[in-house]
Amino acid sequence: METAKQQWRGKTAPMPAKMSDAMFAGIMIGIVMPIISGLVYPTYYHKMPVPWVEWTRLMEAPFLLCELLFLRLAMHRGMDLTALIRSQPKDIKVAAILLITGVFASSILFSQQPAQSLVISIATIVHLLFAFSIYFIFSNAKDEERRFFLKCLGFGLLPLAFFTAWRFLFPVPASSVPGGTIEWMAALPGFINVRHFGSWTGAVAMVFVAIIVQRGDKARLSWMDGFYFAAAGMTIWSGTRAAILAIILATLIMIVSRKKMLSLAMFGRLSLLTGGAAILAFLLIPYNNPAFMLFPLGEVENSSGIASGRIELWKATYASWTQSPLLGWGSGSTFWEVYAGWPHTQPHNAVLQFLISWGIVGAAGAIWLLGRAVIAAHRKVASRSPELWPLLACLYALLVMSMLEGMLHYPRFIMLIFAMMALILASKEDGRQINSR
Repeated sequence: METAKQQWRGKTAPMPAKMSDAMFAGIMIGIVMPIISGLVYPTYYHKMPVPWVEWTRLMEAPFLLCELLFLRLAMHRGMDLTALIRSQPKDIKVAAILLITGVFASSILFSQQPAQSLVISIATIVHLLFAFSIYFIFSNAKDEERRFFLKCLGFGLLPLAFFTAWRFLFPVPASSVPGGTIEWMAALPGFINVRHFGSWTGAVAMVFVAIIVQRGDKARLSWMDGFYFAAAGMTIWSGTRAAILAIILATLIMIVSRKKMLSLAMFGRLSLLTGGAAILAFLLIPYNNPAFMLFPLGEVENSSGIASGRIELWKATYASWTQSPLLGWGSGSTFWEVYAGWPHTQPHNAVLQFLISWGIVGAAGAIWLLGRAVIAAHRKVASRSPELWPLLACLYALLVMSMLEGMLHYPRFIMLIFAMMALILASKEDGRQINSR
């Protein structure tokens, strides 16, 4: 039997000779899809020049197609979707009926753009089907496959960093950009804007915070430290305050749930890594652009500036929802129903997003399903599977960000949220540690 010290240090189990579906999921979600998105949507402006291409970018169509790929894969592997749905508890079935009713009734009856709302509504059903599919795919995942999935998130930072550096170091002529000016905040490969970018790297950073903490004080420097350094640096470089807040809160949740404070050595280790990442990030701020600064001077003078206009957006969204409280205004309706200085794809708050899109009916179903899954995941990790904290910590970071950003609107983040839930809930507690070297 391994000693506790050996368990904390971890031993990398041999990888299967054949790539499993769970490992394929890690490669696709963590590495391949960000690359594909970056290649398909190379922007130096806040939107693509062709309207229908811009619409697919806002919908993150490549990620929707990837979700359908996993649905097809799961069904090919023998997933009985009908049986899975029938096996769900009664409260989940009721919540799902409420959600689906809100999703489609609002879009058909009240949306000013019913065609667009229905497309987004269908995408919502695709997300739900993906949740079943990814759970099925992970149902037999081994401990080394869960580790591999997290490694893929870390390795996925490398092409992302390369793409980003290339675009900023070798930009196209400004004359070729609409308006004759490069909008650096929108020049991130495949991301809607730099905050979108920072939300992704922030979630990845939280994975490696949890892994480093799990490994303990005496663990040697390894790829986990390097991945955290890179993810933290990219997050700070992006100026995404919501991601920084999410990392802090998710870390506090982990500490409280584990009932174990960080040691002075661990605190120092994380502080040194974070401090070094911050210094490098500040040195690399492009063209002294305030959009990449965590706290530009002009934004700290009042609460509206600190919140980057979210307070006005939330007020406008709430006011619009109260005009159709029961069913809302249809999927995606924030874009045409709410105006707070400029159009927004979503209200930067998951609860308001559910309410204005699907009203009380759909929001009640969505919140119940989400809350039910999160509570189940937390109980499993906290009581029986503490080695899965890196997955749960990432999930909490994404959910915290969803109250300030669009994590439950954009498919790439929905995929990651559902993958984290599935890896936890489908775990058979077969392995020792997820945090091996």
